[in-house]
Amino acid sequence: MTIVQIHLREMTRTATVSIFVIALAGLSACASRKSAPPSTPVPPAQSGIVVRPVPSAQPTATGAPISTHAPYAITAGLDGNLWFTEYQGDGVGTITPYGATKRFPIDPDGFAERITAGPDGAVWFTDTPGNRVGRVAPDGKIAYVKLPHPDSGPTGITSGPDGNLWFTEHSGDRIGRLRPTGTLTEITLRTGSGPAEIVVGGDGNLWFVEDRMNRIARISPTGALKEFQIPTPDAHPAMMALGADGNVWFTEPQVNKIGRITPEGVITEFSVPTRGVPLGIAAGSDKNLWVTMVNSHLIYRVTPDGQFTGFNTSAKTMATFITNGPDGTLWFTEPNGKIGKLTTAGDVKEFVFSDPYTTPKK
Repeated sequence: MTIVQIHLREMTRTATVSIFVIALAGLSACASRKSAPPSTPVPPAQSGIVVRPVPSAQPTATGAPISTHAPYAITAGLDGNLWFTEYQGDGVGTITPYGATKRFPIDPDGFAERITAGPDGAVWFTDTPGNRVGRVAPDGKIAYVKLPHPDSGPTGITSGPDGNLWFTEHSGDRIGRLRPTGTLTEITLRTGSGPAEIVVGGDGNLWFVEDRMNRIARISPTGALKEFQIPTPDAHPAMMALGADGNVWFTEPQVNKIGRITPEGVITEFSVPTRGVPLGIAAGSDKNLWVTMVNSHLIYRVTPDGQFTGFNTSAKTMATFITNGPDGTLWFTEPNGKIGKLTTAGDVKEFVFSDPYTTPKK
């Protein structure tokens, strides 16, 4: 365990935009193409699946696009709004529960990857190519904490039960614990672990995926580590959420499953009824889990005992990352430039944030 004192550095701007490659090919293809995606037929209902069409799920006319980068990871802020990163973009966005958006430019030498509300009232994000952790203060000022090891690959980030920020270093095989004042502690994992998404569990520990080793890991605020192997080989665990049942849930995009792990480490996997790519997962105010299906125009509600109910969206809706909002609804991002709002009854409303298909002016 290494403790490093690092001072927050105010942002500097340069002309270079770094590029980060997303491992999930389906999402990367949606986010990087320059022309609008073709309409895809809505998958039919299967036996035991309740599919509710939402024909009115159309983008609202809430202002004009204010960015050319698609919204990406999303979280609920302590200010009552939703905050999100941009895919390969030089900004962090926010949207009110009523759909008003705002954008905060960040240093274009990197980009915001994952994002979380900090214990200090600010919003914190990982900057993978910039090898740093960023902070958006309530007044909009941007600051960074540069990591001591090069090419650490900061990825997932969350606020811990101890009042600190916890994040993963995917390339460096480390877990970082960062005090809001700038003191950094790094915990070294086994080589090749590949820590990615990280969340707080109901047991007061931090839980994270090790996507290179196909494991779910638990680490205590004091640094005690325990790892658990996922039964299905090459599941590539991705996003995580703490369920109302006290268990941590996660998606397995490569094998079309979602998983549940108890505080004791018992893993149960559930096959998703419809073919697709389960990616985002969030716990709703209804005490169920909500899972987005990339390329399927479908969002699933999953009960704590693993019962799936599917809700079809419009053919133009592309739900990816998802979070529970402060207003009791679910909010999700779309690589076509929209933010979606989903009620627990399955009704969808969308807001335009950007036009990622626009060719930037030279």
